[in-house]
Amino acid sequence: IPLEGHRVPRRDGRLLTMRWRLTYLASQRGRRGFCSVVTQQIQRFCEKPQRGITLAEMVSVGQASDMQSALTENAQMLHKELPVRLARRINELQKMPYGLSEMAPVQKVRGWYVRSFNDLISMREPQTMEEEQAFTACLEKILKRHSAVVPTMAQGIMMLKEQMGDDAVRKCPFLQDFLDRFYLSRIGVRMLLSQHVALHEPAEGFIGILGESVCPGDEAEAAVAHATHVCEARYGCCPTVEIRGDVEERIPYVPGHLHHMLHELLKNAMRAVVETHAPHLRPNGGHSAEGVSDSLPPIDITIAAGQSDFHIRIADQGGGIPRSQIANIWNYMYTTAERPKEQDLEIKGGIRNAPMAGFGYGLPLSKLYARCCIP
Repeated sequence: IPLEGHRVPRRDGRLLTMRWRLTYLASQRGRRGFCSVVTQQIQRFCEKPQRGITLAEMVSVGQASDMQSALTENAQMLHKELPVRLARRINELQKMPYGLSEMAPVQKVRGWYVRSFNDLISMREPQTMEEEQAFTACLEKILKRHSAVVPTMAQGIMMLKEQMGDDAVRKCPFLQDFLDRFYLSRIGVRMLLSQHVALHEPAEGFIGILGESVCPGDEAEAAVAHATHVCEARYGCCPTVEIRGDVEERIPYVPGHLHHMLHELLKNAMRAVVETHAPHLRPNGGHSAEGVSDSLPPIDITIAAGQSDFHIRIADQGGGIPRSQIANIWNYMYTTAERPKEQDLEIKGGIRNAPMAGFGYGLPLSKLYARCCIP
């Protein structure tokens, strides 16, 4: 086994994988005091089974004839299920390889999860309307506390990339699977929290956060406006976007998820078009963008409704993706953009204030949102 600092040929990535595994195992040997740091209760909840929850179950709560009874029963279910989900994530955050668990951003995220776990288990199971309302207030607090989890975790990954190098991090056999599990769980938990909170403030056309008749055409227009604002702030110009097809069709969906996916894909498309057709406008280029927008080729959004599915295609003339890089585009650590500035990492209020590019999270997170499940 090579010592740190010795140069040894990396044959077929086997040595790199071995080093990851050895470091991972070493990190576990140093965590025998885990139960003294994270409570015995977290370990106990980690061992409990996790029940799957479907969208149909979430919707049925909002359609109940006795709404308060349904809310109380739903709160009781969440009181049982949420600590299990949070405990498992806390446990994984404690066991990340290569010292990632010790990095300040990851410790901050873990601290948020521990506080939320303790908030939940310190409350008794809701039985009355007053207890259910107090529980709902706790859920709102957790939603707010966890709003910056994604960019904070991204900061930890970028710190690891600085220490290990981009290639070494991308080839880590643990990180991609961990991040998929972690973020898919986060999406599911936020759906459960948001749905229960939203049922207390009924809105026309919605059952909680689920829109009964969402117009993808309208959501596309909103995402275009949002992405255009970000692109213009970055480059001083932006290509136009044309929306065509079944723009009036309506579907039941979570509009926030659709907006996130469209916004991320549009940011990618806009950046590619600008940097391909106006390379002098790349960040820090120091050139004027006056009159450039009119010369950029447009981006096309095509909406097509099928009998049992719905398709949205975003096409641009931004030069495409090299075939050699196709396998990397779903990797959280892969990005062709420069790293965001430090102040961009202090994101408040969740995903809607994200910078133009640089985290490498846009496509893999959008893929998870497209699955739209409750893991």
